[in-house]
Amino acid sequence: MCFDGVMQVVELRKWSVRCEPDLTREAYALMDSGSAEACGCEECFNFAATRHLVYTPKVLELLEWLGIDPLLEAEARHDACLGGGRHGYTVCFYLVGEIASGPATPVARAGARTAASLESAGEGSAVGFCTGDDPPEAFKGLPVVCLEVALTVPWVSNAPEPELTG
Repeated sequence: MCFDGVMQVVELRKWSVRCEPDLTREAYALMDSGSAEACGCEECFNFAATRHLVYTPKVLELLEWLGIDPLLEAEARHDACLGGGRHGYTVCFYLVGEIASGPATPVARAGARTAASLESAGEGSAVGFCTGDDPPEAFKGLPVVCLEVALTVPWVSNAPEPELTG
């Protein structure tokens, strides 16, 4: 694989990912909004409203290091109502790069996340890398990796909470 910028390597327990943060930042500069705003459903509205509250310092540091804009997720998925006003979400971001070693398959699809598939990032969050199967237009034609972030998010919407599911 050929990269045009400055390649860096991130090691996260079971993953080693070669990435280009500068190219990733350039791609994010072409994006207007995250998927939570584009969707319009109540669960995505809730995520967009809480986005500034839910990323741990570790996750924000990782996103910055990788060149990812935390406001421009490619997907925000409501996985479960956990009770007590807490909800499980999985948020997906893309970055320019490749998985050098470690699992290269989706690790948190459709609420199937488990402690074994993701690595803890503290305070109810976990992260993992997988192959990127449907990147945003800004990443089309580039070698990509998907970073999945599992989060516990408070329900702040005025709409009724979804039913308890997990």
